[in-house]
Amino acid sequence: MFLKSNIDYLLEKYKTNPNELSEKHGIPQSTIFRIQNGLTENPRQSTLKAISDWSGVDVGDLLTKDLRILDLIPNLTKVEDWDGNTPLDDDEVEIPFFKDFSFACGSGSISEAIANETRKLRMSKATLRNLSIAKENAIAAIAVGDSMNPTIKDGDTIHVDLGRKTIKDGKIFAICIGGLFYCKRLYNLPFGGARIVSDNSDEFPEIQLTADQINEQDFQIIGWVWQIATMERW
Repeated sequence: MFLKSNIDYLLEKYKTNPNELSEKHGIPQSTIFRIQNGLTENPRQSTLKAISDWSGVDVGDLLTKDLRILDLIPNLTKVEDWDGNTPLDDDEVEIPFFKDFSFACGSGSISEAIANETRKLRMSKATLRNLSIAKENAIAAIAVGDSMNPTIKDGDTIHVDLGRKTIKDGKIFAICIGGLFYCKRLYNLPFGGARIVSDNSDEFPEIQLTADQINEQDFQIIGWVWQIATMERW
């Protein structure tokens, strides 16, 4: 079904006409005429082979594929299968990946959990470098709950920079309040206070803490959420 359009495309691509094709490659002009005018879609195998030899296109592709579209697609490299034993590429690092982030609350528990976590995600060094994130400060975790919906959905993967703990208004941070983990937008308040804001504000009202309340409730900023990987579900 593609032979007619492919012949037209190849003649145009190689700046050749049916007369030259007949003289140089022994393909009858009448056959090319019939193909170009849709009068035949099943020329002899010898004719198809001659067209294939001239164009360098496999006979099967001549008959079943749109060569114009194929030529628009860049050459792709096969992606090799890999697992935990596959060596890292030169531009890759592994970062800890936590199925839940409840470990993050509690004195000294973060560094201990990172040291003991065996699950890893692979990440480009260039990505971390461009964001000025030290490899040892990069971790990933599964988000739980709908308080930041639709920005962060239940089950999304969040990437956290443990090195950025200073509130920058409107940015999303991984935080801990009273031993519970959250992702929230943070804003500065006067005299060392903080606003804690959920994107799903209808169900999760804003919280405001004074400097004294921050200390009383053991409020901690774990790190800046710099990437959110969302997976659609059926």
